[in-house]
Amino acid sequence: MSITVGLVGCGRWGRNHHATLSGLKASGHLDRLVLCDIDPAVLAAHAADAHYTSLEAMLANETLSAVAIVTPPQTHLSLAELVMAHDLPMFIEKPLGLNPESEQHFLTNLPHTSTLVVGYLLRHHAGMKRILSAVAARDLEVETLLYRRRTVRSKPEDADPVTTLAVHGLDTAQLMTGTPLTSMDVQSMKVTATSADIRLQHNGITVIVDVAWEADEEERLLDVNGPLNRAVLDFGTGIMTWGGSGVADGPTTEHHPSQPLKEEWLYFLQSIASGQPHVFPDAASLLDLSAWLADHGPAQHDPR
Repeated sequence: MSITVGLVGCGRWGRNHHATLSGLKASGHLDRLVLCDIDPAVLAAHAADAHYTSLEAMLANETLSAVAIVTPPQTHLSLAELVMAHDLPMFIEKPLGLNPESEQHFLTNLPHTSTLVVGYLLRHHAGMKRILSAVAARDLEVETLLYRRRTVRSKPEDADPVTTLAVHGLDTAQLMTGTPLTSMDVQSMKVTATSADIRLQHNGITVIVDVAWEADEEERLLDVNGPLNRAVLDFGTGIMTWGGSGVADGPTTEHHPSQPLKEEWLYFLQSIASGQPHVFPDAASLLDLSAWLADHGPAQHDPR
C-alpha cells in the first residue's frame, strides 16, 4: 500500500515534523510527502513531492493516506473539520483545541472509522514509558511529580507558556497519577509572558509544572517521588536515576535514548496500517485537558 502524508503547517514546529517525515520517507516508512502552508516562501524552503497553499487544494488533488495539522492551536479544529469530511486519519498537534465545547462537538462527530492522534509526544518517550510501567506495577508510587522544561530559546511569537510548554507537563501529570486535571486543586499558578509555575494537589499528590523560555540553561526533567522510591528522568538525554530506600543496592542509572517525535510518527503510521479506529490519547483525557485549559489557560491570566 502506497502511503502519502500531507503535512499542514511548516512553521517552527512544523519544520521538525518535516525533518522527521523526510527521514521516515528515506527509510521506506512512507512513499510521498506533500506540504501545505499559506506562505509560498516557507513552502519553497522545504523539499516535498508537492506543495499547496490551501488545504482544500491538497485534499482535492492528492490521494492522501493521512493528514498532519501542525498549525497554531486556534486553527486546529477548523482545519480538522475539512479533513474529517474526507474520513482521513489525522495527526493533530497539541492541544487539540482551546475550547472544550468545540472539542466535544468535534470528537462527538468524529466518524467511528476514524484514526486520530494528538501530539503529546512525551507519551512516546522510552523513559516516560519506563516510569509509567513502574507506576502501573506499583513499584513506584506518585506522591510528588515535578515536570520541568526550561529552555534558553526565545519565546516564539504568539506562543503562550501554558498551552505550548506546560501542556506537556499537565498531560504527564494526568497520565502518571490517573487523575483528571479538573479534579485537582490549583494551589498556585504564576504565569508571565515567558514562564509558568503551576502547583496542583489531589489526595496527597502534589504536581509541580515549571516551564520557561529565555532561561539560563536547558532543563528537561521529570522527577517522580514516592514514599520508598524515586525516579528522575532527563528526557533530553534519556538518562534516568532510580533512588530511595526501596532501592536495596543504592541509586541505579538507566539509559533510555529516545526520539519521541519519530516514535510518535511510527505509532501513528502503525495505527493507520492496522486499519483499526483509534483515538489517542483517549477522548476523556483530551476533554479533561481542554476543560482545564479553558479554566486556567491564556484567556484566564494576564502574563506580564
